[in-house]
Order: sequence, then structure tokens, then C-alpha cells
Amino acid sequence: MRIAIVIHSLGGGGAERAAVLLAEGLTEKQHQVSFITLFGEEADFYDLPEEIPRIALKVDGSSANLLQGLQNNLRRLRSLRQAVDSCQPNIVISFLDKTNVLTLISCLGSKYPLIVSEQNDPTQNDIGRIWNLLRRLTYPFATMVVSCSQGVDRNWSWLSPKQRAVIYNPLAVKDRDSTVAPLQLDSNFHKVVAMGRLTPQKGFDLLLQAFALISEQFPNWQLVILGEGEQRELLEALARKLGLESQVIMPGLVSNPFPVLQQCELFVLSSRYEGFGNVIIEAMSCGIPVISTNCPSGPGEIINSGKNGILVPNQDKDRLAQAMKTLMSDPERRQELSAQAQNSLRRFELNEIVSQWEQLFNK
Repeated sequence: MRIAIVIHSLGGGGAERAAVLLAEGLTEKQHQVSFITLFGEEADFYDLPEEIPRIALKVDGSSANLLQGLQNNLRRLRSLRQAVDSCQPNIVISFLDKTNVLTLISCLGSKYPLIVSEQNDPTQNDIGRIWNLLRRLTYPFATMVVSCSQGVDRNWSWLSPKQRAVIYNPLAVKDRDSTVAPLQLDSNFHKVVAMGRLTPQKGFDLLLQAFALISEQFPNWQLVILGEGEQRELLEALARKLGLESQVIMPGLVSNPFPVLQQCELFVLSSRYEGFGNVIIEAMSCGIPVISTNCPSGPGEIINSGKNGILVPNQDKDRLAQAMKTLMSDPERRQELSAQAQNSLRRFELNEIVSQWEQLFNK
């Protein structure tokens, strides 16, 4: 089957990672996959296998005013339709809200079945009044709206149940056993690790405040935050204000996080909201116990609290600090949670997720 996957870029986010893994998994199943990005290669963080053709449209960029925005979007629509047509796909899959809208509009009147993938909680991730309206108008034209969690799917009650599906994001462990670590952490310290874009969504400010509440009790522990984003300066300033300079490390993005995760004893997701929470299953696969805020969607569908991880109330830094203190003090409990976590990952394995996508295609 010929499949065209459309996404804004190959930047370093969870949705981009999920799209690349899906492309790889479908290719392994002998499907012919093409990859279309609105951004050019300069925005790439992830790599596609050489056998997957890539069309980088380079039609990204901001607009100075409404008229220019309209002109730019018309140009994007024309370029996108031409790219999709050139792939001659049996099915088109689009990732992420605004790209989904543009793909649906560009393919109106075409013969292509078009699946859109939603990767975030739309009640928390506001894309703006105009884009929200466009989503409401265009999504009924999608062949299927695939959500990355049940929590995200609940937001599409205005669509027909036959038009909705839930498929979790995949876990791929091919890089997990790499012996080359892009970052070597100080072995004299125990480590709590977190990972994600440095944005308000990820709640790293809450994590720093929670860690500050217990840091004096654990002088031999460090907090490692992997990622890059708009809040770097703010978070660095907050760490200094809280007196955490010697215990907080923010090394930026790393090309392969698995060898870094394997150097740590505890993973924390402090997000205010998520669609799914790819980093949770990645940490679990490395044998690290996980604490997560109980976002409106995502983590609660991965973690059975007390069994394969710990959930704490959303945005509650005191409860987050208490959960961290409990596990930092108890290596046996960390080991128990880690073992149960690894046993619960089968349903997220790449082959299983790709099979679910194939079943959807066959419908």
C-alpha cells in the first residue's frame, strides 16, 4: 500500500517521533511510505531511513498581517496538494492540528482516504479561534480521526463514532541498547531525570519547585532536564532563585536519550497536560520507575498507580515532592515499580501499533 505521511517538521517533539516511528514500522511491513513536511530540512531533529522518500516543502514561516497570512496559506495548500498527488497514495495520514486542517483543505475533492492524527488535548492546547473553527469545519471531511489516547478522543464527540479511533503512540527500542552515550552524567550522584520541550505545558517550573522542597534532604541527588525551548532562561533563573545550581543540569536536546535515561534512577513527568506521554514508556523501557502528574489525558492510560508507576494530582508540587522523596529514599520500591513497568509495555510495541494502523487501513 502506498501511504503519504504529512507533518509540519521533523523537529524534536513527541508527535514527530511518533510519525517517524510509524513510517519506519509501515516500511518494515512492506508498505511504500512517503514523508511530506511543511518545513525544510533545517528544522530536522529526527532522521528518516534512506529508503523513505522525503518531500520538504519549505512553506513554513510567520505572516506579518492577515492578507499575507491568507496568501501564505494558499501557497501552502497548493504546494501540499501537488506533493500529495506526486506520491499517488492509497491513504494519506496527517499529524498535528494545524497541519491536519491544511491537509484536509488541500485534499478536498481528491480520491484519497485521509486520516488525521491528534496528538494533544485540545481543551488545554489552544490553537486559536480561527484554527479551532477551521478544525470544526474540516474534520467531518476526514475519513478517520485517530487520537493518541482515550482522553484526547473524548473531545471529538461531535463526530460520528465510526469516524473516530484510538491508537497509542509506539515504543521503539532500537536505540535503547546503544553503547554510545551522547551525554555522560556524574556517577557520584543519583539522578532524577525529566525530558521534553522547555515550555509551560511540560511544567518544569513545578518540577523545580518540587525538587527544591526536598533537595536539602538529598544532597547526593541531581535533577537532569533534557530538552530545549522557549523557557530555558526562565527555568535557569528559577533554579538559581531556588538555590539549585549545583543540583540541576539542563544539557539541552540529545540525539539518543536512551543511554542517558539508563544512567538515572527515577523519571518524572511534571506536565500540566499531555496527549499521550511518549517519554513515560521510553523511560519505562529503560528500567526506570516513573512518577507522573495525572494529566487530563495520557499518563493515566499508561500508569496503573502503585503498580507500574506513581500518579500524583495534576500541578500539585507538594504531592509531587512527596512522591519523589518516597522513591528516592527506597531503592527496593524503585526496583519493584521498574519491573512491573517493563512487563506492561507490550501493548505499545511498534509491531503491535503498526498492526492496529493496518487494521484501520483495511476498514
